[in-house]
Amino acid sequence: MTLATMRQPLLILFTFFALISTAQAYEQDCKLDILHSAIGANHSFNLKVTCSGYYNTLTYLLRAKQNKNGVSRLDSETGQLYIRGNDQTSGGITIEMQEGDKVSIEAKILQACEVLGEATLEYTHKESR
Repeated sequence: MTLATMRQPLLILFTFFALISTAQAYEQDCKLDILHSAIGANHSFNLKVTCSGYYNTLTYLLRAKQNKNGVSRLDSETGQLYIRGNDQTSGGITIEMQEGDKVSIEAKILQACEVLGEATLEYTHKESR
């Protein structure tokens, strides 16, 4: 067996373990869903947080960024949650939107400085007919 043929199985194993560790790094402790509802031109965005286990003092951040006529508008909401193996819905950003308006929503949940989960949502308002 030559040195080149010995390296090939080692390279395959190394690649396999590297992929496994990368997948584990992207797992989130908490699942975040950005909920959207609308009544007419008023659009509301809320954050639903689902964590496995019990967490005290989680901080949530919900931020909406809207570009209109070259001007950026930011709306944000922050607060604290206490998870006891259940779902929590919080936040609440309301934006008035016209047809064609776009908004980008970001959400994060943190414990101390550690990010436990994050989510994004891009939404473009279309008139219902």
